[in-house]
Amino acid sequence: MTSRPSKNPWIKYLKPNPKAQLRLFCFPYAGGSAGVFRSWPDSLPPTVEVCAVELPRRGTRIKDAPFTRMEPLVEAIALALLPELDPLLSSVIAWAHW
Repeated sequence: MTSRPSKNPWIKYLKPNPKAQLRLFCFPYAGGSAGVFRSWPDSLPPTVEVCAVELPRRGTRIKDAPFTRMEPLVEAIALALLPELDPLLSSVIAWAHW
């Protein structure tokens, strides 16, 4: 599996893990940022790589314009995640706090 710090502003690799077999994409609660997941890599098995999603107007993207409708936001997230999907991984999981 390839694991690298992402230049994608949507994805934060909190602890890049080249040995991971599973990539866990984490979506923060409303108003939260990718930083809420910073301790997760230390609490999960070494086979898991935590990738936190950073939404516009949150955390490191505080200056980015917000989305005002859900459909364009979901489309933008999907496009941002596509290059981060690795065909060599055995699993990809999305976790969200709704």
